[in-house]
Amino acid sequence: MPENQIKEIARKYALKNAMDYGSARLGAVLNKVLSEVPKFRENIKEAEKIITEVINEVNAMPKADIEKEVAKYTFIKKEERIGLPELEWVTPGMQVNTRFAPNPSGFMHIGHAKIAVLCDEYSKKYNGRFYLRFDDTDPKTKKPLPEAYAQTAKDLEWLGCNVYQIIKQSERIELYYKFAEELIRNGNAYVCTCAKEEMQENRKRGIACACRSSSKEEALDKWAKMKTVYKEGEAVLRLKTDLAHPNSSIRDWVMFRIIDYAHPVTGTKYRVWPLYNFASAVDDHEMQITLVIRGKEHELNQMKQQYLFDAFSWHMPHVLEVGALKVQGELAHKSDIKIAISEGRLSGWDDPRAPTIMGFRTKGVNPKAIREYIIASGIKKHDSYLDLQKIAAISKKLS
Repeated sequence: MPENQIKEIARKYALKNAMDYGSARLGAVLNKVLSEVPKFRENIKEAEKIITEVINEVNAMPKADIEKEVAKYTFIKKEERIGLPELEWVTPGMQVNTRFAPNPSGFMHIGHAKIAVLCDEYSKKYNGRFYLRFDDTDPKTKKPLPEAYAQTAKDLEWLGCNVYQIIKQSERIELYYKFAEELIRNGNAYVCTCAKEEMQENRKRGIACACRSSSKEEALDKWAKMKTVYKEGEAVLRLKTDLAHPNSSIRDWVMFRIIDYAHPVTGTKYRVWPLYNFASAVDDHEMQITLVIRGKEHELNQMKQQYLFDAFSWHMPHVLEVGALKVQGELAHKSDIKIAISEGRLSGWDDPRAPTIMGFRTKGVNPKAIREYIIASGIKKHDSYLDLQKIAAISKKLS
């Protein structure tokens, strides 16, 4: 589509946004343009550049001129849907259990809130249980913040989520060990002591390493040594998958590795830690999770976990793939917020300028507005951008 046509579509929605809210904002206009021209998602940076130019032009116009020009366009008002769509696979009387599984290396931002609210809403809709489950089994590269555990629970409560149970995966290590040993005894797992470069080459070529054919007794002996003898990086526990799988990262993926680093919850009690796909699969089974709502980036993880579910003859939960709720600007990610705080550009995670749940609370936003905004956006697969004007309008309406 030619640039002038894109500008015309952007101008239409920028004018409407400016008339409704006093000034046009990038997030709101961008969502509308991408909804009308989905192909433009392939070059989002170019889209933002063009739309920003249009918005600047519109915001510089007198109000009377905006009202006059916007009258030239026709806007089709969508019929508002109340609540989330039905889940076709749910049978009468069936409970839908969900979980929100953040990493406590930081505090909740609006992107996290989308998944949490959708999970909570579906559990309420079908009389199920909503779990808060902390993915905290990497004490070294994703260092958990001790204060993030309690704050996340407070943020969910503020958002109106009914948490059935709070679980820290770091406190379930013995359970994970039990299932790991079961896999070894069943011949579905082995301890690999090959050099990293050698194993990478073997997986790339679809070749089994010498460790794969070890006896169960030898594998169990190596597993015991992972806890006391082997050093970090010298041994990992792998799941036997399909060495001919077209995606080499799925071939005999790693379930456990050694991390010699103190954990804020368990200290130095454990040094063999499960990776995300192992711990998540075990807990989804143990907690009888029936619905997992996740972003598109977890598609590969689902493929890996399927092998684990098959090895135990478990049933995989149903999965809903949803697009991310993104934030425009320099505070788009949790890492950006950390840097801004360290540099003094933000006073903390609760700064009203921060797109965190604490920030929205400080700003005086009605939490029901955030919830209503997320539910109204539904379970679309494409990403969307936060419309602060819309949340502010909903908050004002609810006040």
